[in-house]
Amino acid sequence: MRDYRNEDKCKYYHEYGCEDKRKDKCKCDDKRKDKCKCEDKHKDDHRLKPMVLSTGVLNTVVGQTAAHIEVANLDPTRTFQVRVQVINWNSGGPEVLLNQLVTLLPNQHINLSQFVEPFHYEVRIFHPGSPNVIANTFAINAETFTLPGLTFNQKDLMKLDVSFI
Repeated sequence: MRDYRNEDKCKYYHEYGCEDKRKDKCKCDDKRKDKCKCEDKHKDDHRLKPMVLSTGVLNTVVGQTAAHIEVANLDPTRTFQVRVQVINWNSGGPEVLLNQLVTLLPNQHINLSQFVEPFHYEVRIFHPGSPNVIANTFAINAETFTLPGLTFNQKDLMKLDVSFI
């Protein structure tokens, strides 16, 4: 049975609450064309594949006081959410020290730091899958200077097949 109530609405009406109406009908088979601004805005969402990125378990370096994470949304129009976790592995099992969900507006950059001295730790980034969202992590000292040896650009992070801790 066909539902005609929302037939003239954007196909993202239920997902995003779009109130736009479709503009044209296709002449060949009387189906409506995707003309809604919302549909253009979200057309690539189905292609985004969220992923969990990890540094793996690291040992702090001499002089390190914190793990520093920077995430940027370089997309000029879209907003994304990213979760950042810093996990203590000293006790053998995971102990979450930082579990921060951040909303990145278009062209926005955030940075987070978590005290990690002295133990084994891991940084996990729950990434939305957009090529316009970039995450990097660094080891920093008390003066917030980057320390050599524990710099991970996004391309250096490992993809995991895990969910939240």
